[in-house]
Amino acid sequence: MEDFGSEGWLAGVRAAAEALPEVPGASLTARVEVSGGPGGPCRLGVVIRDGRLVDLTPGRPADADCTVICGAADAGAILRGELDPAVAYMQGRLKLDGSYERVLFGLRAVLHGEAFGAFADSVRAHSGGESS
Repeated sequence: MEDFGSEGWLAGVRAAAEALPEVPGASLTARVEVSGGPGGPCRLGVVIRDGRLVDLTPGRPADADCTVICGAADAGAILRGELDPAVAYMQGRLKLDGSYERVLFGLRAVLHGEAFGAFADSVRAHSGGESS
């Protein structure tokens, strides 16, 4: 098991993402900030093109479409399929700045697909701490 946000965790997520299918049009470049994890806040740059994770790096990318901010417990619930990102946004548990429609609507087919469930299971199996 790897700590959320560590280089080993990032490598595990990248490997699990290789099984995600192409979803034309589901594209996003985002700054993701997760607070409340076991190692403190985690800031990631995420690039998704046509439903595929093409880049996942620590830090804050300069050229992002939007910023996604949430707590570790909510990030874990979204990964487990227990919390819809749109519901989390409406409840104030997920904050979006910039092209929020790309997260809420553009990635819907990815987040609700069967392959995403398998991806999330793999990420959870690889993760340690409360964010899993």
